[in-house]
Amino acid sequence: MIQRINSVRKIMCLFRKLRPNERFERDTTKQSSTLVAADRNSANRPQIKKTIQLGKAWAGSSVNTTIFRHHGILTIRDFQFTAFYADESCIRIVKRDLNNGNIEMHDLSGTFNLKDAHNSISMGHDKDDCLHITYDHHGTKLKYRRSLKAMSIDEWTSEIPMTGTHEDKVTYPTFINPRGDHPLTLLYRDGAWNKGSARLKTFDEKTGSWQDRPGPILSGEDERPWTCNAYWNHPAIGRDGTIHLSYVWRTHSIGANERINNINICYARSADNGISWVTSLGQPYCLPITPVNTETIHAVSPGNNLMNQCSMALDSKGAPHIVFYSNDARQIPQYFHLWFDAHAWHSRQLTHRSEPFELQGAGTLRLPISRPEIVIDDFDTVHFIYRGDLTEDRMVLHSVLKPYDEEQVATVVKLSEEDMGFSEPVIDRTYWMNSSTLTIYLQRTQQGKGDMSAESSYSEAVLVDVVFDQQKLSIQSSAK
Repeated sequence: MIQRINSVRKIMCLFRKLRPNERFERDTTKQSSTLVAADRNSANRPQIKKTIQLGKAWAGSSVNTTIFRHHGILTIRDFQFTAFYADESCIRIVKRDLNNGNIEMHDLSGTFNLKDAHNSISMGHDKDDCLHITYDHHGTKLKYRRSLKAMSIDEWTSEIPMTGTHEDKVTYPTFINPRGDHPLTLLYRDGAWNKGSARLKTFDEKTGSWQDRPGPILSGEDERPWTCNAYWNHPAIGRDGTIHLSYVWRTHSIGANERINNINICYARSADNGISWVTSLGQPYCLPITPVNTETIHAVSPGNNLMNQCSMALDSKGAPHIVFYSNDARQIPQYFHLWFDAHAWHSRQLTHRSEPFELQGAGTLRLPISRPEIVIDDFDTVHFIYRGDLTEDRMVLHSVLKPYDEEQVATVVKLSEEDMGFSEPVIDRTYWMNSSTLTIYLQRTQQGKGDMSAESSYSEAVLVDVVFDQQKLSIQSSAK
């Protein structure tokens, strides 16, 4: 029998009482948060197989678990790779054999500023299957290395530039891996939070060198009288190689409390690896795309707690879906789902939180909910991943069946038994695309106010495999 729980306090009691293999259903039709305990005999009940740790990792800030690592985990053929800061002088790189489970580790030494959670690690690979890695920058000089042998983690170049151009104020390096004729590509911010441009570089394996695209693709640095910057969600890459970008614009903060001023969700896509871009209806852009000529797909006015750098994914027809959070009609931040059906954009509210909070202040903030992730399976079931006050800070998988109407009851499955602190979901998009297995990096992390301080603390890092099939979902943890 299903028991309905109608208050946040009872929701938290439900989380404490449920076993690891049990799940929840969320009634999205209520104005208060409602979780429903699902039948334990349900075909969709997850099964936790085993948990294997990667070892201790830096946990004084959320630098290892910030959502905009692209990629924080990636798979090349039968091997999966991840990297994390073991401490302030060590990047630990992990190679996992997906066939036999063997784990290799290699450490890169250096001096890293781990107080600032922007200084995260991102990885990519080229057509020769050599790894590329960037790390430890927030509006600072690019830090970059690449492996010297295919599939290898134990031999690397020293820290080197890519081209040396537009590399002095780098943030949010985002690797777009090779597909078809398109090379390894780097998308990154050149500039600052309120005056920046999104630029592209591409890698040529024959010469072993990078090239700059001639100009930015997104830019607010020349706007008048207010400059601005575009913050993109995770890019979504189609099976045909098309790049889908969604993004918000940030300009000057609001008031004495420095309220963050992100406005509007916008969209662009490119079928030629970023040379030309069009709107969702195929209208061509003049570059760079600015707040003046951008396509706004979901208007959000200033001061509405619209969060930057959330996520997007593509369904079986290649249509984009976006997950984000901003205020609801009561001015309380909620998760929302935004999607395109080839004709128009649609949105629905996913949660009904009751506690307000504000995005305000500089640096990384201590917030009661994480930024959300999204993946979509072959049946167009949309899976959202997040952590927050509704889940007692457990990481959860929130699944919604097509046609995504307001009346359906969503399934919410716990992915962690432990309070995850201030961590956000970090996933392996490459493995998911090729296997329908979702790997998540889990680690309990803390977060100081505004990236100004961090206690030296450590916690266990874990890779969790979430395996889907048509009838059931099972959870399997994997690592060292």
